[in-house]
Amino acid sequence: MAGTSRTNTASSGWLMESIETESPDLWLDRVTRMIGFGWLAERIPGDLPASYLYTIVTVVVSNVLTISYSILNNIPLIYRENPYFAIQPFILVGAIYGAHTLQVAYHNAMTEMRIRERADNPESLLDPVPSWLPWALFLIGAGLQLARSILDMSGWGVTDYFANFFIFPFVFVPILVQFFIIYVSIEFFAPWRLSKSDIGIHFLDPQGVGGLRPIGELVKKAYYWIVAGLIGYALITYAPFVESSWTVSTAAGTIFTAVWIVTVASVAFAVFTLHRFMHKSKHLELQRLEGELRDCIQNPWDVKTYEIPQEKQEQVEKLRERINHVSATSEYPATFSIWSQLLLSIALPKGIQLLLASM
Repeated sequence: MAGTSRTNTASSGWLMESIETESPDLWLDRVTRMIGFGWLAERIPGDLPASYLYTIVTVVVSNVLTISYSILNNIPLIYRENPYFAIQPFILVGAIYGAHTLQVAYHNAMTEMRIRERADNPESLLDPVPSWLPWALFLIGAGLQLARSILDMSGWGVTDYFANFFIFPFVFVPILVQFFIIYVSIEFFAPWRLSKSDIGIHFLDPQGVGGLRPIGELVKKAYYWIVAGLIGYALITYAPFVESSWTVSTAAGTIFTAVWIVTVASVAFAVFTLHRFMHKSKHLELQRLEGELRDCIQNPWDVKTYEIPQEKQEQVEKLRERINHVSATSEYPATFSIWSQLLLSIALPKGIQLLLASM
């Protein structure tokens, strides 16, 4: 369900500016409306997106059904062995909340950067995710889960079949795919398409980061959501304070490390791509200004004998001022404090995992 988000942004010494942008539907909003959750959301007070309602209803109902069946049939609840499994519903609801939050933040960033005014093809940046990609990832994720379930059904009970053949592929996978799509749009598609676009660098940016601070902050904010998810996964997996027979499989640890490495690589890709874009733009602009400056100066290659004709004095001063603006522009899209926070957050999930595993 499309919604309008209004936020305020401010920079030091500058007047606060109100930014309003309408964020397009999430893929999961469109899908869940097709199966009736849009109709249901319209009959509930408030402006609740269909994907929120889908996540809350399916996660709560599936947990209630599983717990009820286990209690009625004297099947031990997993929460007794590992109470941290109670975090799982919150992670799923948090994933869809994070997807909506990051989607709105992304479109606010594009509005603040004036993409519609500056780009010849703004749509490639305003909505960078190919329409086929969510469906492809859903089919792959659900297919892998179903294939794994078919190959590993020995000793299963009713709740195991319900979880592995319905909840995991058709409830959990769409939610995780939706968050992943928003994440890669920020960490991969947006930096890549920005580097290939014609918008260039805003060299008069008072913060000295080429007008790319909004996207630089988003790279950090998106990874923070990954940090929260990985910490929750580590608590569920390692359950460090429970005296029980709970064991952690090698696969669980491998999955954690693989996800951590992939997300760190995605952040590195975003930073590197934006850095190359800014470096190239800055270098080309300095070359262009230097060429104009040389044309205004006699003997420009010899600092001892060069001369500036009287009629060129004013033009030379303006060119030097512009060169100073360009030279002062950073080649990274964020301030030092933002990168410091990002570096600390990158190490945090792995550090917590190692700590919990050692307890």
